[in-house]
Amino acid sequence: MNKILQIIPVLFLIFGISIAPADAKINIFPQARYIPELSFYGDSGNAYKLKDFHQNELLMVVLWSRSCGPCINDMKKLDKFAQKVKDKGIQVILISPEKEFRTVDERHNFLKKIGAPHLISYVDRKSNFVNGMGIFVTPAVILVNQDNEEAGQITGGVDWDDSDVIEYMLKLKNDISKKLYEKKAAEQQNQEQD
Repeated sequence: MNKILQIIPVLFLIFGISIAPADAKINIFPQARYIPELSFYGDSGNAYKLKDFHQNELLMVVLWSRSCGPCINDMKKLDKFAQKVKDKGIQVILISPEKEFRTVDERHNFLKKIGAPHLISYVDRKSNFVNGMGIFVTPAVILVNQDNEEAGQITGGVDWDDSDVIEYMLKLKNDISKKLYEKKAAEQQNQEQD
């Protein structure tokens, strides 16, 4: 019996099973990081890169899996969050493993079923995107600034449609944009001095 009790926590870690909601961990980098040119794929099979999404101040790339309980729990709230911030400079996209869905319709129907019909989703072929980004846990959110740099990450479950979370993310977007502006101003000043 003791061996079984010792094995259960290991199974929870290995399979990502959670009996309580995960607390989000937020890591905002002091300096934004380079993002490699990694592809993910849309409904028609076209390849995209993060640099294709520069119409907003902040791009939130949500890495999720159909088999991840916290991911599924977050989706309905994330859908509401995305609707509330889409006109405020934040764009949300989803990337999931391609092998989880046989067809595009199956993926879209699954998102509708879990209450996330408005979220735009893409797939990661052979896990090239997540491996290239060094992400080994879901849910994970990569925060991308307008220069296609990684400004930070959020891992774990988040109460996305909570007004405090929305306010925090809008402030974070402004802080990330300010850092980028300051970086560009410093680079320009250095060039003028040379």
